[in-house]
Amino acid sequence: LHKGVFKDHFVKWCTQIIGAHEIDARFKAMADHPGLRHFKKGISSVTQWTGTEHKEMEKVMMGVLAGAVNSRVLTVARALLDFISYAQYQTHTSITLSALEASLETFHANKDVFIELECRKDFNIPKLHSMMHYMEAIRALGSADGYNTESPE
Repeated sequence: LHKGVFKDHFVKWCTQIIGAHEIDARFKAMADHPGLRHFKKGISSVTQWTGTEHKEMEKVMMGVLAGAVNSRVLTVARALLDFISYAQYQTHTSITLSALEASLETFHANKDVFIELECRKDFNIPKLHSMMHYMEAIRALGSADGYNTESPE
């Protein structure tokens, strides 16, 4: 989710809307705060990212986008970031699974804004399709936090 959906797709779409210079300026302008990474050089010049860096970008993305994109893009951003957050939970309840599902529904209900803004022609993207199966997989196999390619710390 962090690389395949967030970084490889969502960040690229937002960069197309805002522009690389502006998105870099917004990442640079984010105030220093304990627990948040400050991207002093922006993000567009970095060619290789770690999973940790993707997660750090996710923490500040709403602040970066606020005021630069329309409300539907912010709705999609919030839904996607919520989905990623819920998907990482180590344990789930019917409430967290409902929230995971609701965030996915909100994402899908509003994602066409990227077609309207000419960032995409379609959403035939396997990583986006796989998100539909998270709830079913969690119910059948348990938490999704153990199903990733990150090395243990």
